[in-house]
Amino acid sequence: MARHGGLVRLLVTLILLLLATLLAAATAAVAEAAAPAEVEVELAPVAPAQNASKEAVAAEQQPPPLSHILPRPLIIELPSSAAARAAGAEEVLGDVPADAVAASLEVKAEVDLVPAAPAQDTSEEVAADAQQHLPRPLVIDLPSSAAGPRDGDDEGLDDVPADVRCASWRLAAEANNLAPWKAVPAECAAHVRDYVTGVAYRSDLELVARESAAYARAAPLRGDGRDAWVFDVDETLLSNLPYYADHGYGLELFDHQKFDRWVERGEARAIPSSLNLYNEVRELGFKTFLLTGRSEGHQGVTMENLKEQGFHDWDKLILRAACDREKTATAYKSEKRKEMEEQGYRILGNSGDQWSDLLGSPMSVRSFKLPNPMYYIP
Repeated sequence: MARHGGLVRLLVTLILLLLATLLAAATAAVAEAAAPAEVEVELAPVAPAQNASKEAVAAEQQPPPLSHILPRPLIIELPSSAAARAAGAEEVLGDVPADAVAASLEVKAEVDLVPAAPAQDTSEEVAADAQQHLPRPLVIDLPSSAAGPRDGDDEGLDDVPADVRCASWRLAAEANNLAPWKAVPAECAAHVRDYVTGVAYRSDLELVARESAAYARAAPLRGDGRDAWVFDVDETLLSNLPYYADHGYGLELFDHQKFDRWVERGEARAIPSSLNLYNEVRELGFKTFLLTGRSEGHQGVTMENLKEQGFHDWDKLILRAACDREKTATAYKSEKRKEMEEQGYRILGNSGDQWSDLLGSPMSVRSFKLPNPMYYIP
């Protein structure tokens, strides 16, 4: 029994030692996995080939150049640039459309707005050299802003060509941005003449007519004979260019007596694009009202002039009565439109060359302004 008891104790002791060993190994493995790994990697230099020179070895051991560290600008090359540089040319944009050049500049401006700073551990000389090769922001300034005044006066426009200034004046007049004016500025008389006698005026008139017709075709007519379109007459349906050619195309102050004598001749010509619009509006089923600032004394000659130029079958021609002479055109025409609505008409369209033909209350659903830089009627 004593011998057996000793064997049992020996076996138990061996088992305990084995378990202790296994437990220690497991504990060490868990601790090693939980601790952050610290790995030191030492890059050993690559041994040069035996037949390489000392200079080659030194070059291989040099750090990479700064250009591989700093960001590089996006370079966009126009199609003809490479060939032009190969030929030694300095100007490579001459045969490239201006809009293509502008598009390229726009892309570059969006990509390369701010230059990147050089690395902090580089020398000042290297950083300065790298800065010269970094992209620079694209700065766009108005042509004369650098030298012109900045206090809001008009002296900065002295170096702008007269034709450009007059084009700006004409745009402001059409947009109703000018104060009430009585005559075309003297320096702009030639500009206005060239405009109204040239292709630009005709193109502008045709564009207004096309847009008006597109709207008329899409307008929701109710078919009850109450959908109306209002037309002005002078410089809207009929053109008085022969009269204004004799009076400086608006350079002279307006003279009612002289203009009345011209009206009485009945020689105003139809504006072709307006005649086409008028006929299409009629065919679509609109009621047409001709609302003019001409006096009632010119009703007969105005009717004859309109018919001779191809305008027929209007529903009503409204002229200024004696009681309306002291009213502004805006007030007079607003009152007439109000009378139309009181009679049950829905004014869906209105065409006129003056803002006073279109503004006021009530207004039409859509109004179409024809160009006229020769005179202004409040």
